Amino acid sequence: MYNLLIVDDEPRHRDGLANLISKLKPNYQVFKAKNGNDALIIMADHKIDIVFSDIRMPQMDGLQLLERLESYDKPPILVILSGYRQFEYAQKAISLGVCEYLLKPIDIATMDNTLDKIEKAMLANQTQLQENEYTITKLNKTLPIYNDHLMNQWVLGHLEGNSLLEVQKLLPLINKGTVLLTEINSLKSTYRTDEFQTRQLVKENVERALGASSQSISFFLEDRRSILVTVVSTSACDIRSTETLDKMGLCIREMKEFDLDITMALGTECEDVIRQVNKSFADAKRALSYQFFLGSAIIIALDDIIPAASEKLLTKYREEEELLDAVRESDKSKAIRLIHTIFDKQISHGLPLPDSFKEFILRIMLHVVHHFKDVMLEDYYKELLRKTEDTMKNSTFFLTMRDTVSEMLNDMIDNILNTRNWKKEMIIKTCLQFIEENYAEDLFLESMASKFYFNTSYFSHYFKVNTGISFSQYLLRTRLRKGKEFLEESDFKIYEISKLIGFKDTKYFNRVFKKEFGVTPEEYRRIALNMSSAKK
Repeated sequence: MYNLLIVDDEPRHRDGLANLISKLKPNYQVFKAKNGNDALIIMADHKIDIVFSDIRMPQMDGLQLLERLESYDKPPILVILSGYRQFEYAQKAISLGVCEYLLKPIDIATMDNTLDKIEKAMLANQTQLQENEYTITKLNKTLPIYNDHLMNQWVLGHLEGNSLLEVQKLLPLINKGTVLLTEINSLKSTYRTDEFQTRQLVKENVERALGASSQSISFFLEDRRSILVTVVSTSACDIRSTETLDKMGLCIREMKEFDLDITMALGTECEDVIRQVNKSFADAKRALSYQFFLGSAIIIALDDIIPAASEKLLTKYREEEELLDAVRESDKSKAIRLIHTIFDKQISHGLPLPDSFKEFILRIMLHVVHHFKDVMLEDYYKELLRKTEDTMKNSTFFLTMRDTVSEMLNDMIDNILNTRNWKKEMIIKTCLQFIEENYAEDLFLESMASKFYFNTSYFSHYFKVNTGISFSQYLLRTRLRKGKEFLEESDFKIYEISKLIGFKDTKYFNRVFKKEFGVTPEEYRRIALNMSSAKK
């Protein structure tokens, strides 16, 4: 388990001690040396954990050996052996870090206790070393996270006093400065699937583009890990110079070779970046948001953006009402043309705030969806509401959002058409079932139309298209069919049957029955009875 070295110039003492230790600790490997020089040679070839050394030896004595071992990174546990009780020897040995000072001769009990004590000390040292290494490793992992958190709080303007001084210690010598934001529009590529590696690749390339002398510091936002924040000293690096912008543009193109799409945005310059960084950060973040309109893989500065007059929203256009008509008419091409017009008008006189624009389009789409709620199935309607809100809030780019909205309108029109057809089939079935169950009641076209939420003329047309005859004809035929059943299967008198099937005038019942079947109700009953008797 441990390697132990005995250093003694007397062979009898050296061999006797080796035998004693081997009996007590058979798993130890015991080495022997006759003086300090020999001991150093052995220790050069073997890792020695414990050294038992005599004091008085030729060439190099025990105390000289101990002094040499002090220079070792991990010196062994030291035990001094002596036949003398000299105080000065013991004092010197203790100053050199000796674990034990043993007087010869050494008995078994003393050696056993000494070795047990040494093992406990070594185990405690090993445990302490492991704990220290764990603590250092944990600190090494935690410190960058803490520093990043500190930097995030700094650019958001949440630090003051001593916390700002703490930030200042982490920064290069920056006085005047600006914030550069780099957004990775997709953290995954065909080359790299590890997001941490992707972020490090982008960070290294951005820092390389700025140059080693730029005096910059970079970190990622905690709430949006796809955005790299770089605070740059404008005293050391003219970030708006043609040369630097060209290098940044080259960085964007190089990232495309890794199938990574990045966009950069510049904040305003601060005279005192330590205390004013949040203003530059806010401006850079605002500039970055305009990639929604301008597209990705570019460098954006607020100075380059022509804002809408109010930067707020946004005017209601007649196209909104026309859009409702187009959906109502199931005219897909017209609906898409109108939504494109609405989109394009919003950016024709400057760019609105991206979030305001999204809210505006969301309002329009929710208005359309709510308007046609009654002609959609409930599950589809709820899902469409959720999808509409998610699409508007999470859309990354103007053109993508416009295409998505167009697809949604297409799908909605198809669904409305299908639902209308299905509802029409269900309505006519329900209507015919109602007549079948209530034919004896006073049924009128107007009341039936109202029951199924149609105006009278449309319901009359709709009923005839779906059944081939008018409502009044269908009701009459249903009543007459029921009358035949009563005549065949009951003993009711003709005037009783007439009332049972909804005729108030028996003569009128006789007349329309004969017109429909060529015989009177009485004659029909007689014929039906004769046919029934003949079958028997």
